Amino acid sequence: MLQYRYWAKAKPGGEGAQCHLLPYHSLDVAAVGWLLLAPERPLTQLLAARLDLSPETLRRLFVFLLGLHDIGKFSRAFQGLASPEGVSLVPALERYAYTARHDQLGAVLWQAHWLEWLRDDTLQWPGDIPPRRERHQLSETLRVLLAPMFGHHGQPVEAGNSEVRAFFGHDGVADDIEAARQFVNDWAAFMPPSWPVEKLVSEAWCDTLRALSWTIAGWATLSDWLGSNRDHFAYCQDEMPLGDYWPMALERAQQALQESGFAQPPEPVAYAGLSSWFDGKSITPTPLQREAETLPIGDGPQLFILEDVTGAGKTEAACILAQRLLAAGHGEGLYFALPTMATSNAMYERLGNLHQRFYAEVSRPSFVLAHGARELNDTFVKAVAAEQPGDQDYAADDMTATTRCNRWLADSRKKSLLADVGVGTIDQALMGLLPFRHQTLRLYGLARKVLIVDEVHAYDHYMQTLLSQLLAHHARQGGSAILLTATLPRGMREELATAWSQGLGQGLASLQADKFPLLTQVGPEGQREVPLATRPEVTREVGIDWLTTEDQALDTVMSAVEAGECVAWVRNTVDDAIRAYEQLCQRHPDPERCLLFHSRFAMADRQRIESSVIERLGKPSTAGQRQGQVLISTQVFQESLDCDVDHMVSDLAPIDLLIQRAGRLQRHERGVRRTPEVSILAPEWCETPDAQWLKRVLPGTQAVYRDTSLLWLTQRVLRELGAIRMPDEARALIESVYGKVADLVPDDLQEARWEQRGMQGVAVSMANFNALDLAQGYLRHPEFDQWQEEQEIGTRLIDEPTVNVVLLKHTPDDELSLWAEDERHADMLSQVKLRQSQAQKLAELPCAFQSQWETLQERYKALRFTQPWLIEADTVCAYDAQWGLRFASKTTDN
Repeated sequence: MLQYRYWAKAKPGGEGAQCHLLPYHSLDVAAVGWLLLAPERPLTQLLAARLDLSPETLRRLFVFLLGLHDIGKFSRAFQGLASPEGVSLVPALERYAYTARHDQLGAVLWQAHWLEWLRDDTLQWPGDIPPRRERHQLSETLRVLLAPMFGHHGQPVEAGNSEVRAFFGHDGVADDIEAARQFVNDWAAFMPPSWPVEKLVSEAWCDTLRALSWTIAGWATLSDWLGSNRDHFAYCQDEMPLGDYWPMALERAQQALQESGFAQPPEPVAYAGLSSWFDGKSITPTPLQREAETLPIGDGPQLFILEDVTGAGKTEAACILAQRLLAAGHGEGLYFALPTMATSNAMYERLGNLHQRFYAEVSRPSFVLAHGARELNDTFVKAVAAEQPGDQDYAADDMTATTRCNRWLADSRKKSLLADVGVGTIDQALMGLLPFRHQTLRLYGLARKVLIVDEVHAYDHYMQTLLSQLLAHHARQGGSAILLTATLPRGMREELATAWSQGLGQGLASLQADKFPLLTQVGPEGQREVPLATRPEVTREVGIDWLTTEDQALDTVMSAVEAGECVAWVRNTVDDAIRAYEQLCQRHPDPERCLLFHSRFAMADRQRIESSVIERLGKPSTAGQRQGQVLISTQVFQESLDCDVDHMVSDLAPIDLLIQRAGRLQRHERGVRRTPEVSILAPEWCETPDAQWLKRVLPGTQAVYRDTSLLWLTQRVLRELGAIRMPDEARALIESVYGKVADLVPDDLQEARWEQRGMQGVAVSMANFNALDLAQGYLRHPEFDQWQEEQEIGTRLIDEPTVNVVLLKHTPDDELSLWAEDERHADMLSQVKLRQSQAQKLAELPCAFQSQWETLQERYKALRFTQPWLIEADTVCAYDAQWGLRFASKTTDN
């Protein structure tokens, strides 16, 4: 049993030295994978159906292969890395250098010896070896099968041109290759793989396997993560037959899955009406919700696109569909993806405990918030650390399995999509498409879920392209998706539906309906487009009043204040917002009733201002709080806050943004108010404007929205229709700007339009270049190696890099401290994100404070890769909690 004297994990040196023998670690990981692939699990059944195998056959085959994931560690090059005292291991051979990782060495060993092991019955191959004409396909299929196992450290590996004898040695004690062969032989005898010979030589079957290999790789990586946890899998250096160790490994694997939340998927329950979610309270569903309750749920992957006005209950309709899909076996959980961290936080609060209604009471599904600043969300932090149901049965220093699960999942953003229910940014899902390490964990998590994407219209061409690729892959994996929007151009709806159809192996989607509201359903059985009615309560008409100068806008705001109303002015740039705020504070009889809200505040101040805005203008706000309130804001107001005002002023913006801004106008019932109206600051109307038409009135706006034709078309349609009427004219408003209207654009605006079309084409090309080709499978291609660190490419395409700037100040003792020094998470709360060109305008940190800055960086991990800015040392740029960050020169950040 010399093959058992190879170590997989070791604690070297002196008293207490230990090692975990390689075969037993391999079985630990295989035991976790065995339980995760239980035949009754939905994902196992989905994979088995796609690969035309029984769940039992699939489980045995994949778990056998998973047991080979670390055979590269039989290399004496790896074995020489540690020599624990008092442990009898194969001796190191100095001539072997560990110049290739053990995961790659597994691929090297397999490539060199798989055919030999087939022939000598090491691999329990049934019958004869396939003839030469089929052997190439067999080799390729086995390569695709083994790639997820060897690539268990987060990215695929290839044998390349590495020679097996350069890493695997032999001496008078042991032969590394023979030891590996003996282990494979013992493992195959204990876990016969039931090779599906006919399928292994089928090119079509291999293509299906390629598409699924990303999910399989996520399963292998998760199994390795859990199976490598010393808290559950103690080191074993006592030799024993694999059959004797296997029950011990299974028992430990069960405990590991129990405490990390994967012991069994939550049990879905059938949807029983809205009243079942709210303790029997009688609730009348909206037309959209009623359709979601009654439409047929077909077999196979389902895509739903829900287009309706704000207030039509799209979130609840999506939840109805999600629960019905879960109950029909179309997933184990759900992930709610939103465009920003702020909207993610709002949705996390909104779902609250609602997700628990989708499952049997005993299930207790894990619920995670997934974005880069979730540690700042108090509700999430409390949920991770809080007592869970059943805690009363434990000692005070114990944690329930639910608590352990929540904490384990919250430990890394890479794990977030593994939770049963998740809410977060769309970025967390899109990262599964990009060549980041461990991206397969994200795809594995999504494969188990109904994917819900909110505010689909909010994504640019780069993100739209990535989203289309994600939808196609999700369809190939057998998942289902629900897309929500209020203002979706018809062309984008067709692109998303086509991506889904192509993921199903079907042709282009052909959508015909121009109605609004609309529910679109696409599945293997075809597509449905269902026009919907609208509740009278959400039918709206918002009038339009045109302003041509900032002075007129200021007068309009002050007229509303004098009438005792609350008013918001939404500006397109931060600098414009700051200037308007300064002027209004000088004119307002009570400047304390003026608020400024934009993106150039430190997070601590931004959170404080958000709370103040909600307090003064949110749904619970009183007439006294609202009277005379003025909010000057950039688009952050329209994106995330559930507030409303009596009157609104807005800079001219593309039609979809104006519709979104108008949604914050009189959105809550508050008695008698003036007829809702938006006053829009825009240039004088001109049928034939020149290229500087917009810049003369709103220079900052032209820098933000470079395709000035969109704003001219917006002004044109609003002047023609005279109002924003929802839902009756929603489609006309959107298509008049984003539809086939190129022939309407004036000649002098065509250059900007075509320039932006070119930039959009570049964005699409960049998305296609950056994204992994998921149809090609989880394989590494040496001639085009995309794999990079996460900082190098992103889920969003930006004009220039951004920099996280840390605001610093003096203490009375002349010590350096963080802007939010007394707050929990002061390191994150003291930061503001700026464009690189903006960050370069800030004064450098004086040399006298460099050592103190380094001390702060050592203390706070979030200060790594940030730029320090000592506010008092800057004689040009300034910051305060009321105004935010101000530059000496003009900027156009929004």
